[in-house]
Amino acid sequence: MSPNPLPPVLVLGPPRWYSALGAARSLGGLGIRVFMLRHRGLSPTNVSRFCAGTLPAGENGRPTGDPDRRVSELLDAGRALGSGAILLPATDEWAVFMAEHDADLSQLFEFPRPPATLVAAMASKQGLQDLALRHGIPTPRLVVPETVAAAQFEAKRLEYPVMIKPLVSRPDAEGKAVVHDTEELAAQVGSLAESEDAPNLILQEFVPASEDWTFTGYFDAGSRCLAGFTGQRLRLLPPHMGHTSLGICRSNPELQRIASEFISGIGFRGIVDGEFRYDARHGTYKIVDANPRVGGNFRAFVDVGGMDVVRALYLDLTGRPVPPIQPREGHLWVKEDSDLIAFVKHRRAGELDLRTWLRSLRGVREGAIFSARDPLPFAVSMLMMAIDTVGGRWRRSRE
Repeated sequence: MSPNPLPPVLVLGPPRWYSALGAARSLGGLGIRVFMLRHRGLSPTNVSRFCAGTLPAGENGRPTGDPDRRVSELLDAGRALGSGAILLPATDEWAVFMAEHDADLSQLFEFPRPPATLVAAMASKQGLQDLALRHGIPTPRLVVPETVAAAQFEAKRLEYPVMIKPLVSRPDAEGKAVVHDTEELAAQVGSLAESEDAPNLILQEFVPASEDWTFTGYFDAGSRCLAGFTGQRLRLLPPHMGHTSLGICRSNPELQRIASEFISGIGFRGIVDGEFRYDARHGTYKIVDANPRVGGNFRAFVDVGGMDVVRALYLDLTGRPVPPIQPREGHLWVKEDSDLIAFVKHRRAGELDLRTWLRSLRGVREGAIFSARDPLPFAVSMLMMAIDTVGGRWRRSRE
């Protein structure tokens, strides 16, 4: 590889993880080489003009299988990139893996090194609740059933509505549901549980919808927030409880203070992607997630000079100062495929019509996938969505 004064970046994530595409465009636009993991089949991220190349590590973008082998693969990638390359996790799985093997990986890579126990706690809904309660941060009540039978027993003692979702999130374990009675809960637990004895599920208080917020920030080696942003999650997929399909950068000083003090207080270092829901019943922001990695919608949060949390991490790890943040108020961001599906689901529920949906997209400044400067990822993403749609219909017709 040709000499370059700017250290390259290796982003760790599965084929469709759009935060990796956002990182490639953000850093690649500054002349920084951004590499991805090699995947089987189509990958919108890996066809980006800002993807400098791919390297073989993990199992189709995940750190599953033999951990020693995964470490060896990453070290081979580090040697190919040159010592000092920056490692960036795009999923909780990779963030936990990096923290557990930081002594080995830090031989060749630069990355924040938060304690492994802290990263694991933040990636777990139960662990996050424990952290929040110890630091006085309101959080929705939750129950972690050890078995499917225990979940069905707890169903009789819960206050509804209740959200069911994975205890530990993974790309293959993202199913969520909001249920309104014991019968509905029993049916959804049976559908979403990984097994009878290890369901990997939580039963969580569902805070009535009022305002969904995001906090994303970069915290340096001293757990100081060098770049922090807040914004609203205007539309979600699945509706009312999923990932952001339409979001806007919007300053919220109170939430900024609460989130920054909490993340600094627990001693985290690196990028955090936090989700909060405002509970109008009590006038409080309740923390729902504090993912220890770059979030999928991080490019909703930029400042007037184009700074985002990925750029802040890169500057800090390469010894450059991070300038003061001036959020780009009203920066509207959309994940195109997700928002189209969200519209269909909202329309079926009688919650959104075509004209209102189109009006909500006026003023979109940035898409997660579409870019006139980098059009191929969007074409591949739409092709993959069409394949999924046709394949899903074919499978249902065979049932």
